[in-house]
Formats: sequence, C-alpha cells, structure tokens
Amino acid sequence: MMEEKYDDTFLARWLANELTEAEKTRFEASAEYQDYVQIIENADLLQPPSFYKEEVFQSIQKKQQKRVSKTRKLSTTVWYAAAAVVVFFIGFSYLYFTAETTIKTGYGNQQIVTLPDGSEAILNAKSSVVYNEDSWENERKIYLEGEAYFKVKKGEKFTVITNSGSVEVLGTEFNVFATDAIFEVKCHEGKVKVTSKDHVSTILTQGNAFTFINGETHTWTFNIKDSTWRDGESNFKEIPLYSVITSLQNQYEIRFITDNIDTTQRFTGSFSHKNLKLALRTVFVPMEISYTFKDEKVIVLKKAK
Repeated sequence: MMEEKYDDTFLARWLANELTEAEKTRFEASAEYQDYVQIIENADLLQPPSFYKEEVFQSIQKKQQKRVSKTRKLSTTVWYAAAAVVVFFIGFSYLYFTAETTIKTGYGNQQIVTLPDGSEAILNAKSSVVYNEDSWENERKIYLEGEAYFKVKKGEKFTVITNSGSVEVLGTEFNVFATDAIFEVKCHEGKVKVTSKDHVSTILTQGNAFTFINGETHTWTFNIKDSTWRDGESNFKEIPLYSVITSLQNQYEIRFITDNIDTTQRFTGSFSHKNLKLALRTVFVPMEISYTFKDEKVIVLKKAK
C-alpha cells in the first residue's frame, strides 16, 4: 500500500477544511495526525481572528510554487520540517492580521470610521471593523462583527465580510447587522449584492432588506425614512428575542437573566437608546414578559402571569 504524502499543500488544505472525506479519514488514522493536532493547539495561542482563517490559507495555497515529489514516511527530520511549515502558516496569519487596522466600540457608543477612500462605516455599540489601509487601493475589503451603516464612495468593488455572509457594492448606503446566527442587510440607497454563508445570494435595491437567521432566508421591504439606531432607536422585524436582548445589553451595559423565558420567539418593534425603562416596556410588555431589577445592572425576565 502506498504511503500517504503530507506535504505543505496538503497541510494547508487540512487547516482550511478542504480535504475530501476520504483524505480526512486516512489522515486522521495516520500516526502523524495527533502530532499535527498538538502543534496546531499550541500555535493557536497566537489567536488570529477566526473568520480570517479560510482566506489566509487560500492565499497561502495560491502561493504554493512547488509540490514535494517524493513519497515516504516522515522521518524525524521531515517531521520537524513539517512542523515548522504548520507553525509558519499560523505565524504568517498572526503577523498578517496584526498589521490590520481594528476599530471597536464600547457599550452604548457609536463611532464614525473614515476609510482610506473617503467611504464611511458608522459603528453601532459593541461592534468592530478591520481593514488593511495598505491594500485598500487595490481591494476595498472590510471585516465586520456587530452592526454598521456604510456610506460607500463610488469606485472598485467594496466588500463587507462577516461570519454569516458578505455584501458587495460599487457605491451606495446600506446597513449590516451580523452575528454568528443572524445576518441582516438593509439597502438605503443604490444596489447591493448579498451572499449568506450558505451561499444564498440576492440583489437588494433601495428599501429592500434581507435576513438569514439559523439557516432560513427572507427578503422584505422597509421605509428608508424610519428612525434607525443612528437616530437613537433600534428597529427589528421578526428577529429572535435573544438578539434584541443582546442589543439592549450593548446599548445600556446591563445584563439579563433569561432562564424563565423563550428567547427564540420573534420580536417586531423598536426600542429607544435614551431611556432604559421605556425601552424595557416597549420590548417586553408586548411579549407578555415581566422584568425585575435584581440590582442596578441585572434584570430578571419572566413570563407574565
């Protein structure tokens, strides 16, 4: 039986989760597998942003110029060489991304970020963006966690990348809200192409919106003249209550105890950023949920009797 070849390209494909099931099965049954896993666990202490990993390894693969031509079992020397390759991949991603510009907002804060071409990203509370100023002229690409409103100058393709999907535009205004479970895009001006993480794509024009929630997609319309979080009022349409609760926590720096309610039920409505008690009433009274202050920063939620 021919021995498997685990060269640098194979390892990059493994780290990028691009092996076939057969390749993965054979590799996991090999004597070297646990050694590689241990190296990755140690190298992961560098903690590069998780949602960049696939792109890093795709970039590495494109740069592969030679493949190892000999097939033989790893000797001690080859083992250390292979280990160095894996650690190099992780170290490369760490160094690459520490060169990026990262901007974050705190509880209840908003911030306008002016990008290298004059485009703007307005961040909502507890959100962050990452971009590379050096490569911006060739590739307008920005990574988002949380929520932001974008005003994009006309030019080459502008891409917003999140854990849940991406948005591509040439020049327009749109809002993106993204968590691991929810991806929502509202087009306020122009046209945008939206692609969810399961590769469902759609084109949105002014007043159109798209949501991807727990694997389900939905398109709908909204009034572009309605108040938004930029005006001090968060709006929701058929959004799981746990996401609304997170938004309340981000705006008011509070914490909810939700053990006695169903946080997956959907909420349609809004809340003010300027008055906590008013915000609590407008969200929880229509949902028939009672709220009690355990202390100044902790609120207990229960199903109203």
